[in-house]
Amino acid sequence: MSLIETLSGGAVLVVILHVALGRMGVSAYWRGVVSGALPSFVLLAYSVFHSMSLDKISIHLAIYLATATVLSMIASSKRKSDGSGIHWSIKTMIVFFLILFIVDGTFVSVSTNGLPPAVASIFLPNAAKKTVYTGFTGVTRHDDNAASAENSQLKEVAELEKLGWRIEVDGITHLQTGVDNHVRVHLLDSHGVPMDKAMIQMQFLRSETQGPRALITLPLDHDGNYTGILHVPDVGNWILRTTITHEGDRVKIDRDVRVNTN
Repeated sequence: MSLIETLSGGAVLVVILHVALGRMGVSAYWRGVVSGALPSFVLLAYSVFHSMSLDKISIHLAIYLATATVLSMIASSKRKSDGSGIHWSIKTMIVFFLILFIVDGTFVSVSTNGLPPAVASIFLPNAAKKTVYTGFTGVTRHDDNAASAENSQLKEVAELEKLGWRIEVDGITHLQTGVDNHVRVHLLDSHGVPMDKAMIQMQFLRSETQGPRALITLPLDHDGNYTGILHVPDVGNWILRTTITHEGDRVKIDRDVRVNTN
């Protein structure tokens, strides 16, 4: 399921539970506790089997619990005798949680899917003329090894330039979930001769701490052409890492790719 489906579906479930418990005569406090807790536990169980990232889990829990809190505040508020309605402080809290819902949902959506091209062209230079990746794949490191990781990537680029290999990759511009994505890697040496004894692996990455996803090895087809089928784990922005090993030499190439639904 997509992010919008799980967020909105869980929020609707919170509302249904809250209303149902109210009709059963349960107090506003316990209506909030139960209606917020049950969808949260369901989400945690779902995340175990579908490998949801921690940022997505946190935004879901925040939305579910905020929805239950707002409903409980409304239910527990007393009508004034003059019929003036809900107290202004309760209205302020409701507006706050609505803004929280919109802001958090926007952040998660942008981090996963990136900015829409029309919006990106307004804020980013040359975004209207070329592809700009505005999503966050999660591979950026912020620990003590961040500098060494960047240095390693620069060494990989220098090694590839030194070897002079010519690498062409087809089939990764329109990746989709739920289908067979046929990919091809054409590999030539510095003299333009096909390299038929290489081992080529492809894998998707978002967080280096979580390890690779959808790791495959491309078998040789003919004349330096290696073909295979990719099954993408989820929609959004990913790092597609291609690792090529040939006669003791090894290089890694990282590409930003966008994955859409079928």
